[in-house]
Amino acid sequence: MTIFIPIFQGVEVKNILRTDIYKNLIKQPNVRIVLFIGTKDKADHYGREFFHERVHYEVVLNQPQTLWDKLMGFLKFKLIKTQTIDLRRKMALEDSGGYLAYASSWILNRLLARRWLRKFARWVDYKMIGHSPFGNFFDQYQPDVVFLAHLFDDLEIKMLWEAKRRGIRTVGFINSWDKLTARGMIRLLPGTLLVFNDLVKQEAVDYADMNLENIEVVGIPQYDRYSAPQLSSRDDFYNRIKIEAQKRVIVYAPMGKYFSNSDWDIIDLLRSYQNKKLIPHDVEILVRFQPNDFIDEAELKKRPWLVYDYPGIRFSDKRGVDWDMSFTDLQHLVDTLYYSSIFICYATSLSIDAAVFDRPVININFEVKEKQRLSQTPTHFYRTEHYSKAGRTGGIRFVNSEPEFLEWINQYLAQPNLDHQGRKRLINEQCWKLDGQSAYRVTKHIFSCID
Repeated sequence: MTIFIPIFQGVEVKNILRTDIYKNLIKQPNVRIVLFIGTKDKADHYGREFFHERVHYEVVLNQPQTLWDKLMGFLKFKLIKTQTIDLRRKMALEDSGGYLAYASSWILNRLLARRWLRKFARWVDYKMIGHSPFGNFFDQYQPDVVFLAHLFDDLEIKMLWEAKRRGIRTVGFINSWDKLTARGMIRLLPGTLLVFNDLVKQEAVDYADMNLENIEVVGIPQYDRYSAPQLSSRDDFYNRIKIEAQKRVIVYAPMGKYFSNSDWDIIDLLRSYQNKKLIPHDVEILVRFQPNDFIDEAELKKRPWLVYDYPGIRFSDKRGVDWDMSFTDLQHLVDTLYYSSIFICYATSLSIDAAVFDRPVININFEVKEKQRLSQTPTHFYRTEHYSKAGRTGGIRFVNSEPEFLEWINQYLAQPNLDHQGRKRLINEQCWKLDGQSAYRVTKHIFSCID
């Protein structure tokens, strides 16, 4: 029994190889896994760690877009209508000043965002693709099932096309809470689709046009480690972050320079609260930078006092999908969530991670700079479709001014149980089940497709 799995993005590695999905698959003695990687360096990197006689690595370089790919890349954002896509259109308007392009895009979206047109577009797309770089691999390995965790990528769509052309079972996995509302229409549909929760299930019906009977809710595999966390000792964790063990930790997770020009201002604002003794003396700030972004070294040098984490490795010199978090990095994240007192961030899934551990979550909903373009205004991401749903649960505290920010830091330090019920609603909606069995449900479904 042979399973094809593309892992072209860091999030796919985090969701599949670094969860029990991989372990559950490979422990079956009759299973062979073929992993498709985007570069030889990454194949060597993962091949050293996930080495097994029944695991094969194949390098498939990113393919130049055909004219048809470019046309579909344009159309897929016109064929569904969501709050997030409308927001992206406004961002593009501010960046380019192209009112004619904005108006024509808006009109096309309103005319084309219809279920029957999406179905027709997929039918034409299937006829027009005509070729994929995976044909020889299908001939060589004769897979029984193809498992795809990023259906918004043209290269993975080509693998899906090859599988559908040959009548091979396909399983898709929506591995992030924002993709169905932010990444446009899925060009081709898999046989079955796995999703995190009932919210994403409904989005799969509304925007991907999947039939309900072909969608299965499985939970969040990477959160399985949160259900019964294996924690480092308090002393070990505090030694790692170089903070005195008797102190409480407030974690700030920057948005990243690609989406915000306010991160360093927030860091300095938190530092000023410490210097002015506006927060208790036994509190330290830990800044957790993103694994898929790069630190501005010049800004870092200006702040020798900064206590920070910079998890993961990056395979590229640009922000993007070419990153990896090791098991050590993931363990450190679990420890950070557990031992933190408050989690501060903008719009990020870390708000959910922190809520799982019942840690108060503060989202900054004011600007520290004068009016900026939307693309550099971190607060505008709260208006995206997926995040607005999370915000309505009451599990995230949005602070609308600097005084309110300081007030809620101190309130949460004094009463960490505040908003507990909201956080409970947040994880019930977003996580579905936190029983440590999400990866099991994924692999059970994959095996059911082969039987």
